[in-house]
Amino acid sequence: MGKDMFENYEESRNLFDKANKLFKPWDIEEVCFEDPNGVLNQTEYTQVALFTTNLAVYEAVRKAGIKPDAMIGYSLGEYSALVASGILDFEDGLHLVEERSKYMATSAKAEAGTMSAVLGLDKEIIQAICSTLSVGMDENFVSISNDNCPGQVVISGTVSGVKAATEDLLKAGAKRVMPLNVSGAFHSELMHAASVKLEMYASALTFHDPKIPIVSNATADYMNGEEARKNMPIQTMKGVRFRESIERLINDGFDVFIEIGVKKTLSSFVKKISKDVTVLNVEDKKSLEKTLATLATLGY
Repeated sequence: MGKDMFENYEESRNLFDKANKLFKPWDIEEVCFEDPNGVLNQTEYTQVALFTTNLAVYEAVRKAGIKPDAMIGYSLGEYSALVASGILDFEDGLHLVEERSKYMATSAKAEAGTMSAVLGLDKEIIQAICSTLSVGMDENFVSISNDNCPGQVVISGTVSGVKAATEDLLKAGAKRVMPLNVSGAFHSELMHAASVKLEMYASALTFHDPKIPIVSNATADYMNGEEARKNMPIQTMKGVRFRESIERLINDGFDVFIEIGVKKTLSSFVKKISKDVTVLNVEDKKSLEKTLATLATLGY
C-alpha cells in the first residue's frame, strides 16, 4: 500500500519518512509496503497506515499541480482531509489517528459488534427496520452507520441486532445483506466510550480554520476548525453521511471528483450518486498520469 508512490515521487517519500520519524510504536513503511507480520488489517495498524498513505498520495497530487476547490473524507479518510485542508497539522493528525485506533479497538473488544452492507433497499426502509429492532441499547441494537450511495447502506450494531435486521431487510426486499470483515460496530452507539475519549484528546489540539473548504461526514455541511473538533467524536459514533455530502457538493456546482488513496471504492459510490459528474482517482503513478491527462482534456 503506497509503495509505488514512495518509489516514484519524492513528495510521497518525504511524507512517509516524516511519519516514520514522528511515529514510534512500529515502522509505518514496513507495514504499508511489506506487512511481514500480517497486521495491516488490524484497526490499530490500518488507521495510521491509511492516514499516512492518503497524505503521501496527496502530496504528489499537489506537486503535480492539482489544486482542489473543496474536500471530503470518508470515515478515517476524513482525518487525512482535515490535514490536507489545513485544519490539523500533520503531526497532530497522525497522533490523533493513533489514539482513535486505540480507542475504537478497545470499544470493539468491550462491546462486541459487527457491520453489514445492505444492497438494493431504500434508506428509509432500512432506518425503519433498525428503529423497530433497537429499543435503547439492548442486545438487538442496530443502526445505519454509513449512507454510501443509492442502493448501498451499511448497518452497525450488536451481532444479534445485525442478524435480526438482516432477516427483516431481506424480507423487505433487500437484494443482499453482506457481512463486513470488521472487528466491531464502528460508527454506532457501541463506540460511545471511544467517542468520549476522542473528544477529550482533541480538546488539547489546535484546530485551524480550513484553507480549503471541507464537508463533514457528521453533518454533510461545510465546517470550520471548531466545528471539526465537535464533529469528530460524532462521526465515530453516529456515522458517515457520504451520499448527502456528495449531493451538497454537486448542488454547489462541483462536477469533477478525484479520489485520493487506496483503491476506487469511493469513486464507485460517487458514480452511483450522479452520472453527470466526472470521477477520477489517484493511487499510484499510472492513475496520477491518467488523471492529469483527463484534467487537461477538460481544460484544467
